[in-house]
Amino acid sequence: MIYSDSATVAILLCTNLGIEGEYKPLTLKEWNGLGKTVNDRGYKIADLLKSEFIEKLPISEKQKEQIKLLTGRGFCIALKLQELENKGIYIVTQFDSDYPKYLKRKLREKMPPVLFYAGDITLAGKIGIAIVGSRDVDDAGMLFAKDLAKKATKEKLIIYSGGAKGVDSISEKAAIDEGGYVVSFIGDSLSKKIRNKDVIKNILNKRILLFSDVNPDTGFSVGRAMNRNKFIYAAAHGAFVVSSDFGKGGTWTGAVENINNSWTKLFVWNGCVKKGNKELISKGAIPYVISEQTILDTINLSPQKDIEVCKQIDMFSSEKEEIKEDIDKNNIIDLYDVVKESLVQSIVGEMDANDIAQKCNIQKGQMNIWLKRLVAEGKIKKDKHLYSLSS
Repeated sequence: MIYSDSATVAILLCTNLGIEGEYKPLTLKEWNGLGKTVNDRGYKIADLLKSEFIEKLPISEKQKEQIKLLTGRGFCIALKLQELENKGIYIVTQFDSDYPKYLKRKLREKMPPVLFYAGDITLAGKIGIAIVGSRDVDDAGMLFAKDLAKKATKEKLIIYSGGAKGVDSISEKAAIDEGGYVVSFIGDSLSKKIRNKDVIKNILNKRILLFSDVNPDTGFSVGRAMNRNKFIYAAAHGAFVVSSDFGKGGTWTGAVENINNSWTKLFVWNGCVKKGNKELISKGAIPYVISEQTILDTINLSPQKDIEVCKQIDMFSSEKEEIKEDIDKNNIIDLYDVVKESLVQSIVGEMDANDIAQKCNIQKGQMNIWLKRLVAEGKIKKDKHLYSLSS
């Protein structure tokens, strides 16, 4: 996997991969502040890979030290990224063309600079609806969630969800069973999630895309679950609340946050007797029941100001919307360039590929590729199956 300089900086500064000691990655507020400082001076975020540039910044010595420590762990990051890719987990940053465009467009400074994902990343660029609701949904709510997901799938819409028990998982399963597609912003461990055999099957069949805004090994937390609500709403063309408690819980909090920020049109099932549903409607959400009208027509024809109406995209189309990206395509970082000097230093005497791979904690297949390149560059030599330093 190769990354632009800007993407590499985002990974180094905004993730905790390979971090040891007391220093921590930048918070979203710190990242945005640093980006503004860099841009205001006419530079690029990629310049942070140069320690001499960091010294020029009008920031505290403590901040400079933190940035230097974070950007100096390139070899460790390369190993961690390889480890993740071996599991089927990848990274997309705000500087990459595959980054979910509606998150970038709607969230702006609230968008996560780095997302971990498993599945077909192109699904994130397709039009769809969010279906959300309480975990303890009743039978009528379950039926509505299933029927709405099936209707959306028949109309070639992606289902955006949070992957939680209850409404989320019910609508996801209904869509996939109907032959549809799901994009899920999960609030639990991505590493754990992709060990589920049904999830593995759906990933391989390109039916589901899973996102996490934190280290894939990080488990569930209430704060994290609340934070990811905005991603679900921003990614969707319209959001549908099946059932909500009043004044508490993730469904209520996420729906109110969306109303306040106008990320997408909000619909609430009018057949639910829960107080939360009625109160959301009183706050401006649009009452909804399934009808013959298509979902997109319902969304586009429903009056609600300050909401961007997106052009419908066929989910089966291979065409991608052209968007401008802050990426220098002539300035790409190959992970090999990051790790090669450390690989050379790890070779003592004569060693075979197995020994070197074990010493560096890298899969043998990847190590063979890198060793071949080192030999071609004359940095090491090979005699039969043994490698040693060039004299």
